[in-house]
Amino acid sequence: HGLGANRFVWDPLIGAMPWDGAIVVPDLRGHGGAEWRDLYSFGAMAADVAEVLADEHRDTPYVVLGHSMGGIVGLALASGWFGPPPVLAATIGVKLRWSDEELGRIADLASRPPREFPDRDGAVEWFMKLAGLYGVFDADDKRIELAIEAGVMRTDTELRFTEDGEPMRIDPPVPAPGWCAAQDPATVEVGPPDMAGLLAAAKCTVAMAIGEHDPLVASDHHADLAAVAATNPHAAGVTAPLVFASLGHNAMVEDPQAIVDWLATLPGFADVL
Repeated sequence: HGLGANRFVWDPLIGAMPWDGAIVVPDLRGHGGAEWRDLYSFGAMAADVAEVLADEHRDTPYVVLGHSMGGIVGLALASGWFGPPPVLAATIGVKLRWSDEELGRIADLASRPPREFPDRDGAVEWFMKLAGLYGVFDADDKRIELAIEAGVMRTDTELRFTEDGEPMRIDPPVPAPGWCAAQDPATVEVGPPDMAGLLAAAKCTVAMAIGEHDPLVASDHHADLAAVAATNPHAAGVTAPLVFASLGHNAMVEDPQAIVDWLATLPGFADVL
């Protein structure tokens, strides 16, 4: 999932998937029900995912699909640095260009405390903005119901874990007045990715896609990847991403069937069916 979101944004796509096999959809550190940590990096997040795969699906071929920030985590897994690489790494909506203003704001944004709201509605709106859902979906849209539920929390909530490692929020008996998004602001410190380094290291086919109306990335931005695409056959197609017509940044929520149809055309996808 992307920055500010959580695992439940994948629910519409999971419902459209054509098989009953295992689907691993973790909350990345600092998001949703995952722990808030002292370190946020693409490598640390990839290591977290690799640990889940090693514990629960060792020696099982897998495809990784990542959205936005999660796409970079998927590319890190494709390197094989954190364990066996996937047979296919697919990304949706990965941001490739960063302005000086955006880069200059990262440290300040990462150091801020969570933004607090007096009621849940305010926190829901803020979560939707952070996750890129605001203005695309209504807050009562059933497609994102669970994402919203996991995306906000009371500011006095304590996060604990069950014996099975599942996140469990403990609310104190006397509620505090504040609500916030269930995202550690420090997660923005992951910053821009080293796309050249990641694509050069890829040990499986890399396929990239974007929404036609994604405000964060455009098809012509992928021309920036031409040099590395020419050096690694696995990344040869990244300069010409598939463009999902009429869709935006969260294409997998807007039209999950379009993503399923795209995946079915990619080499390696059939290997996990």
